[in-house]
Amino acid sequence: MSDMRQSLLRRDALSAAKEVLYHLDIYLSGQVQNNPSPSVDTPTLELVEEFILHRRMSALQELQLLEIMCSCFQEQSRDAVRQLIFSALFTLQGNQADESRMALLGKLVSMAIAVGRVPILECAATWLQRSHPVYCRRLARVLVDDYCSLLPGSMVPTLNNLSCSCPPFCCQFITAVTTLYDLSTGTHTPTR
Repeated sequence: MSDMRQSLLRRDALSAAKEVLYHLDIYLSGQVQNNPSPSVDTPTLELVEEFILHRRMSALQELQLLEIMCSCFQEQSRDAVRQLIFSALFTLQGNQADESRMALLGKLVSMAIAVGRVPILECAATWLQRSHPVYCRRLARVLVDDYCSLLPGSMVPTLNNLSCSCPPFCCQFITAVTTLYDLSTGTHTPTR
């Protein structure tokens, strides 16, 4: 693993992140095939944090990374491997990388909604189901901001599309959104 790390250090941020995603895909495909309860080892998680979450990227590089991630999830045909990759990237670890994880997760899911990447939305649905409500609200807030504040009027058509293309995500997302508002009053004021 140290050889791989040394090799990644010589690459630019985007190339290194792409290589880590490729390594993660290969590693987890092998884990799913050979192990009854596959998991990600600590050195691999450390590579994810160092080369995907902690590297400084320009806005263009970040967009390119999101496109690479979309392709990675779209091209992986096995749901178990996709879920494990998503988990390796976005399961909160209780460390400094969690803020970067949440920021990248919000951008990736927002992009997946916009471009209709169902495999990512299915993984996000599982993440929403398994994560603490505080983090579910954070993701819901990002998506509400993107689709209501930045693009007013786009939420209803978006939800209609999501209900057909990925019902599990739509259900989990609506559940998370309801926790953003105080529904006990007639004003439906946002909670913080």
